[in-house]
Amino acid sequence: MGKGRAAQDAAQAALREIGEDNTVSLAKLVSEARVRAAPKKSSAPRRRRTQEERRSESEERLLAAAIDLLSRKGWVGMTLAEIGEAAGYSRGQATHQFGNKGALLRALVSRMYQSFTEKIQEAPPSTRGLHAVLSYVRVYFGRTDAEWVNTRANLLLLAETLLDDSETLDIVHESSRPIVAWLEDNLRIGLAKGEVRPDVDIKLGAEFVVGVTRGLAQMRLAQGRMTDLRKNKEQVVSVVEQAFATPSGRDGARSS
Repeated sequence: MGKGRAAQDAAQAALREIGEDNTVSLAKLVSEARVRAAPKKSSAPRRRRTQEERRSESEERLLAAAIDLLSRKGWVGMTLAEIGEAAGYSRGQATHQFGNKGALLRALVSRMYQSFTEKIQEAPPSTRGLHAVLSYVRVYFGRTDAEWVNTRANLLLLAETLLDDSETLDIVHESSRPIVAWLEDNLRIGLAKGEVRPDVDIKLGAEFVVGVTRGLAQMRLAQGRMTDLRKNKEQVVSVVEQAFATPSGRDGARSS
């Protein structure tokens, strides 16, 4: 029941109580009724957050601000002080929280890959093998984030691995290794099941899938055309399927 309806009912009840002969303004009755109908504030004291809860909240805010800044400025072009301000804290908060920029980078990359892994886990179940590889492609191009913030941030980090004395090289490659290994495992399973052609190099195949998705995303983001790619993701899935599948593997993937 809405607040207005509750106040109206209370006012009508008050009118019945005082009788029709008593002259009381309706405005006054409604005002008093609203006071009576308003929800009572809880007298119970609010639980104070623990130091760990406050630290966790500040870490979340700092990482969210860092990913957003990274997607627009790149890693080399951003500072810890900017991250603290963007998160609504002091300029020194990011340094206080993480210690240095390298530690923040590790937490940042871990958070982005964790986010993508969760999206894969949330996708409709797929059987291990070629179908799981194709599901990876669908998840990559099926994200609902209109700005593709995580993808932009990740692609900029990858681009900066090419710089001399890159700060991001070791950390980014280390964080990429689990998803590449996962793709290798599924291609290997697909090979054993007869879904993947026997001439496919498993390691190269996993790198091909990662390269295709990242390369297409980079091209379309630069052109402002990610919406088109999201709509046409099944064409990309088909290209990847044709690169690996045996005839029976293609039939199995379609039926799945």
